[in-house]
Amino acid sequence: MRLPYFQYHSPRSLKAAFMLLKKIDGKGLIMAGGTELLNRMKFRLIEPEHIISLSIIKNLGNISIRENQEIEIGTMAKLTDIAHFFEEIKPYKALHEAAYQVASMQIRNMATIGGNIFQDTRCMFYNRSRDWQRVVPPCHKRGGNICHAIKNSKRCLAVYQGDMAPILIALKAKAVFYTPDVFYEMPVEEVFSGNSREPFITGDKKILTSINLAPPERNLFSTYRKYRIRDGVDFPLAGIAVALHKDGDTVANLRLCLTGVAPQPVIVRDVENIANGTKLTEKIIKEIAEMAYNAAHPVANLEDTPDNRRFMVRQIAYDLLMEAIHVSR
Repeated sequence: MRLPYFQYHSPRSLKAAFMLLKKIDGKGLIMAGGTELLNRMKFRLIEPEHIISLSIIKNLGNISIRENQEIEIGTMAKLTDIAHFFEEIKPYKALHEAAYQVASMQIRNMATIGGNIFQDTRCMFYNRSRDWQRVVPPCHKRGGNICHAIKNSKRCLAVYQGDMAPILIALKAKAVFYTPDVFYEMPVEEVFSGNSREPFITGDKKILTSINLAPPERNLFSTYRKYRIRDGVDFPLAGIAVALHKDGDTVANLRLCLTGVAPQPVIVRDVENIANGTKLTEKIIKEIAEMAYNAAHPVANLEDTPDNRRFMVRQIAYDLLMEAIHVSR
């Protein structure tokens, strides 16, 4: 499949990139690694007139530890580099796990954390070729008024399947954006709109420059696991990120975030009310796993059934928290 015609821009600075965004006025897109964006263009799911690559802007691919021990991950940092960097930083080992589970080695060598976070929502009735689009009535995401997954649905139910966002949300990471007036940051969870057709609230007049993490703490345990049909390549049909802070044998804070089951990453609410201030036991873990199950509401628009995906959410949550008991002792 060939790409549609577009004008390619490769600015040398954030200011130049921003001015281009302003000039093209909604007729183009920012490209990071391009592994997800270019595939959508080949399928003619999108046909932007302009592509603005961030590839030669200095320092956007760096991963560094600041003087205050905060970790800054540039938006153009490759997933392979992220997997290597966090392999030996035990409190943040989930970032190694999540990055390492993305697609194949060839893709990880090109894909970036910015691109992985800002990937589009997916649906097996939407991510199809131009031939499919010609014969099947357009769904909500293609500008129509029907949903092929759920009859009579009034909205799009395409699924967010990113691997990096859920663990960044569980770890309370901050996304840093650039405008000519100011750099500003917001929690990663706040960049998502919950709207499958337009998954992000950041608009096209600002540029993600980095993801910032608090200094790693010894009493932090983090992990990520996903369910997929094949061990390699596939997007998560369900995935869970866990971040557990402990104070001795007691849970100080526990956060769970799901992916692959909704239009955005799903924070499992009220887990703190059960876990915080207690010692994790199998009984409590079963309650939390059930809460994760109840927070997941997948629909029949990916490769496996909604029931199987919800079941796997509960099972993975249980397995990860049981692992947390043993690892953090």
